[in-house]
Amino acid sequence: MNRCLSLLVIAAFCAALTANAQEAQKNNAPPMLGIHWAKGIEPAHGGGGSPDMTWHGGDIMPSAFTQAIFWGTSWTSPGDKISGMDLWYSGFGGSNYAGTSDEYTGLNNDKVTSTVSYGGHFVDTTRASGGNNTSAILAEVCKVIPTGNLATNGYYAVYTDLPRKGNYCAYHSWGSCSGVNIQFAFFWNLDGDAGCDPQSTVSGESQGLQALANVSGHELSEARTDPRGTAWFDSSGAENGDKCAWTFNAPYVTFSNRTQWKIQGEWSNHAYDTNTGYPNSSGQNGCLQGQ
Repeated sequence: MNRCLSLLVIAAFCAALTANAQEAQKNNAPPMLGIHWAKGIEPAHGGGGSPDMTWHGGDIMPSAFTQAIFWGTSWTSPGDKISGMDLWYSGFGGSNYAGTSDEYTGLNNDKVTSTVSYGGHFVDTTRASGGNNTSAILAEVCKVIPTGNLATNGYYAVYTDLPRKGNYCAYHSWGSCSGVNIQFAFFWNLDGDAGCDPQSTVSGESQGLQALANVSGHELSEARTDPRGTAWFDSSGAENGDKCAWTFNAPYVTFSNRTQWKIQGEWSNHAYDTNTGYPNSSGQNGCLQGQ
């Protein structure tokens, strides 16, 4: 989770997190973690010393069970986004890209692995709301996912048809449905949104799908390594996706099902320590794209 701990953090970043903290306190809502800032809004990473992430004693996700929820009246005409994200999640597990997060350990020496499965998607064509309110997004997950299907290693990605309102493209968080602790993520509709567009050259994918694919890589990688804001992040609070946002080392990565996507890199302490990664926006050679 990005935190306002340094004077180097830009004013927009601090203001957004302050507003989020006040909203969370007001509604007893979980905070937004790993906010994927739009282009040009990315805060500085690191608060002095090593830019490596450190473990803060909390849980990681050794494996993940993922499902997608497409929420909003416009999902009756989804174009290629629902079918495309089905392919994205189906191919993420076991990919080299998923493997960029496999070095991080947690309680009882548990380790993040590339074991990520996909349980398919749900479509809810009621009117979407609450992009800036984590409680509303959590409530949507609890409403849509059958109680008996909830998994403690569940990661539920909520894709709305709401155009972006604010300086970020997506976030992840956590909560509880019927006593089951879960992880979830929120995504705006990024069609035609230059601030959240990776400018992919992969053919056969709409711009909106390409944008969702990129930000989805950011959030799922962060949820696996820091699902509740108590595991892996650096001295400024940046998670592995934050530290490599809007940086790419190849035109695309290939997933385990042979689909291709342009997705940002993820931070690797090992890559930085051995100078084997590519540079993030701060020039630190710790990013891996898993291409």
